[in-house]
Formats: sequence, C-alpha cells, structure tokens
Amino acid sequence: MATELKRIQSVERSFALLETLSHHDKPMSLQSISHACVLNKTTAHGLLSTMCALGYVSKVDGGYTLGLRLKDLSKPLEQRDEAIRRHFAELIHSMAQLTNNTAYLAVPSGVGEYLYLDAVERDNPLTIRSPRGRREGLTTSAIGKVFLAFEDSLRRTLRISGEVSPELDEELSQVKLQGYALDLEQAEPELNCLAIPLYWHGKVVAAAGICGASSDLTAPRLIHFAGVFTRKSQ
Repeated sequence: MATELKRIQSVERSFALLETLSHHDKPMSLQSISHACVLNKTTAHGLLSTMCALGYVSKVDGGYTLGLRLKDLSKPLEQRDEAIRRHFAELIHSMAQLTNNTAYLAVPSGVGEYLYLDAVERDNPLTIRSPRGRREGLTTSAIGKVFLAFEDSLRRTLRISGEVSPELDEELSQVKLQGYALDLEQAEPELNCLAIPLYWHGKVVAAAGICGASSDLTAPRLIHFAGVFTRKSQ
C-alpha cells in the first residue's frame, strides 16, 4: 500500500528561501522573504543565518542574495547537461530536418518538471518556437511521459502524491513497452507531439521530441518517425 512520502519541514523551508532568492535580481529584505515564503521573521532569519554561515546565502546591503557556494553545487550538473547536449546535437538537427518542425532535447529537472536543454527550429510557419531554457510539468506532455515511463522511482513518487492517475499509469506502461510517447492534442488543441527516450551508458538521461500542427504531424506520421528516430539514436 502506498504511503505518504516523509518530508522534513526545515529542509523544505530552506529550499523555498533559496528558490525565492533565485527569482530576484536584487537583494531581498527579511520582510520580503518571510512574506514570499509565508514564514514568520524569526524562522526566516534563523534559516537565512544558517545558510549564510554555510555560504549558500549572502547578506549584503539591502538584504539577502544567493551565495557563491551554490556555483560549486551546480557546476557538475551544468557540465553533465552540456555533455548530453553535445552528444545528441546531431540527432536533434536530423529530427528537425526530417520533419520540418522544431525538435527538442530535454532533461529531468526535479521531481515534477523537465528542462528544455536545446532546440532546433525550422522555418515552417505551423511549427512552434523554441522553448529552450523553459521548464514543463512531467504529466502534461509527451516528453514528460517518457521520463515517467522509464524512471520507476519518479513514477512511484508522483503516483503516491496523486499526480499520476490510473489512466496515465496505464498509458506510461504502454510508453515503456513501445519505446515512445505521443501527445495527440492533449496538452494543446491542434498540436501533436512525439518523444523518445535517449540512452547514454545504458541509462535514459534525456528525451528528444518534435511538436507541430496536428494537420501536419498526424498520428501515423509520428509513429513512423518514432521508429526512424529510435534507430538514429542508437
């Protein structure tokens, strides 16, 4: 029987503070931070002081900003993302050229999101523009379905939290079996999408996708491209 995931409140609050600071270019006052995070000033000040001592937050004139030590944490992830982008660059360009639609490369980004790492656009007026650098939810797109289908622990986590319905769970099992995911006007009317898992060293590390007008990228065409792109990615 699924049980609720254990959550540590102080850890959640600390990361909420960091995320709040990351959304502001200028220093934030203690009052602004406590208001944004729905915390009393005493709690917010204690957490901020601790993170200042660790180097993850800096106290400056005008309030608080992110600390430079965060760069040390993010550097390995940035290097890994860049290596993935370079490794699959030729595939993404080929997908865009063959379909005459924008092709995407995405990587997981937390429990409930993924990040568009790269995109190759075409001049087709029916295609959508590059979403490079944007984050999307896992349960609302073909790319998200790929990550959920091929990452059992992630799928289980969202199932426990109620974000994966029985219908979606069944669809994800089919995605894993067939090796690709479709979004046929589910996320947006008149828009069809395809996504395939990308393996590196035997593990799914990213997903590649194409998206365009449903009148152009019909279901039969997408299924055909799924086979073509899967062979190219191997």
